[in-house]
Amino acid sequence: MDSMAVSIVNGIKYKNYGPKETMMASFSFGFFQGLMPLLGYLVFTPFLPYIERFDHWIVLLALSAIGINMIRESFEKEEIEEKSSQFTYKILFAESIATAIDALSSGIVLPEFPVSPLISCIVICVITSIICIIAHSLGKKIALLLKDKATLCGGIILILLGVKTVLEHMGIL
Repeated sequence: MDSMAVSIVNGIKYKNYGPKETMMASFSFGFFQGLMPLLGYLVFTPFLPYIERFDHWIVLLALSAIGINMIRESFEKEEIEEKSSQFTYKILFAESIATAIDALSSGIVLPEFPVSPLISCIVICVITSIICIIAHSLGKKIALLLKDKATLCGGIILILLGVKTVLEHMGIL
């Protein structure tokens, strides 16, 4: 759901976000959502109690930094086309990691499923990618409705997503 929300925001923010970027971003989100549980299962299981202590803060910081930048951009007088050219692989990588890092801990339960951990992670990858493709399209439609307020709303959504992650880890939500 975190990847879906960020995909919606990307669809809102990047007006010239074409099919190539949509597919690449969707695959990136799916790949990291599938990779993190597998890493948790294979490598980080002994370290998960330590990682879980701060992973939600990493998510908050990363999504808030991107969200604050979007809010700042929404108050600038740039043309929409200029804003849309700001999509970078660096941003995509940060978003992909930020939305997937808390999935490391789900690697602990992979042996409990009746299918292999690798198959589970492939299914996670494929489903996340499909959801993100749909979410990018939804974001584009929302952008048409919100027009010049789309970037502001997208930034607020990202910050709230980071806050939600922290509140979940604190047991408040």
